Amino acid sequence: MSSGIDILLGGLFAFAISWMIQPHFRSLGFLTGIIDRPGYRRSHNVPVPRTGGMAIFISFFVTLLIIDRFVGASPLPWSWLAVLGGAGLAILALGVGDDRFHIHAEKKLYGQLIVIVALMLAGERLDTVYLPLIGQLSLGGWAWPITLLWYLGFINSMNLIDGLDGLASGIGVVASLCIVAIAIAVSDYYSAFYASTLCGSTLAFMYWNMGRRKIFLGDSGSMWMGLVLAILLLHVSRQNSVGIFLLLAPMIAPIWDTGTTIIRRYRRRTSIFEADDYHLHHRLIRLGFRSTTTVYFLLLLTVGSSLIALSGFIGVPWLGLPTLGCWLAMFFLWTAKRKNVDSEKSMDFFSELKFIMGLDDGASAPRPTHTHVAEIIDLQVEREKVERVMAAASGGQPVEVNTEDK
Repeated sequence: MSSGIDILLGGLFAFAISWMIQPHFRSLGFLTGIIDRPGYRRSHNVPVPRTGGMAIFISFFVTLLIIDRFVGASPLPWSWLAVLGGAGLAILALGVGDDRFHIHAEKKLYGQLIVIVALMLAGERLDTVYLPLIGQLSLGGWAWPITLLWYLGFINSMNLIDGLDGLASGIGVVASLCIVAIAIAVSDYYSAFYASTLCGSTLAFMYWNMGRRKIFLGDSGSMWMGLVLAILLLHVSRQNSVGIFLLLAPMIAPIWDTGTTIIRRYRRRTSIFEADDYHLHHRLIRLGFRSTTTVYFLLLLTVGSSLIALSGFIGVPWLGLPTLGCWLAMFFLWTAKRKNVDSEKSMDFFSELKFIMGLDDGASAPRPTHTHVAEIIDLQVEREKVERVMAAASGGQPVEVNTEDK
């Protein structure tokens, strides 16, 4: 792996393979019953297969094999990839079981722990961290519990954030591109190639996820993506002095959502495994954001945090300019939303900010308290359908928008 050509080809091959096989895995979902049925906390009104993550997994490793056999200048380290593939297959199988048979969250956690412990025994541990102003810090015996939290955090944060079309996969694409940039900066071309391959296969999934012939990522896909991102970021940090804050920058939205979810359920004295509709994307929708606008808002946050973290690491100060553009776009989306919400029902700016960040669960959102988020999304979907019909009637180009709420 000696040039950027292999890295680019990895992304292109993975995109092509994933794009071609996604429809077949959609059919597989219907045949095997791995589908997400309409119901409470669901915005779709027809069954949708949850097999998109399986297609991403297949396209990822098939691309690695093709590049290794026919294109790559040097052989890939299959001994390390065997560890990644074995752990990935195990977590994928756990997710498939949950998608098909709805495994209890506590039992699913036990399965995750088994996979993570096996990974750590195989040597995939966060033994050292690089902290600004401190430098390289050896974790010693703390490496085991910290690595455990590292993997659990990535796996479950990606699973929890997967509530709207394009959200989890979009964060996965941005995180993969961030890893590519970090790896190239430290001359770790293998990691850059793996991240580019993950980016390509996930980007192709987004096409089908947001199209008419819909397919969902599923728990299998979101958990596997979280695991792979955790392994790749750990792999980059072990070989180079990459700061911990840079590693976590692309995951700011999922990590914040997971942290506030744990705190919220602790406050309410409810089980940490009990599902609710107060996740980060749910809160934005409660405040009047459309589902697509919510996705754009959180992806802008992800891109902005990644760019500002990268600017200092790779020594490119002008990256602050697109970062500023992301933040201004977020502010524009927020102010545009506030104009469309009844002023008598809306909260002030700082109350909305606290509500979105999960710092004030007692605040009343500008919706009736008995209305569930799924019902709000349904109303928005119907409004978007009317707008598409009107746009088509006036000669405009209709825009297809679909949502998933886990």
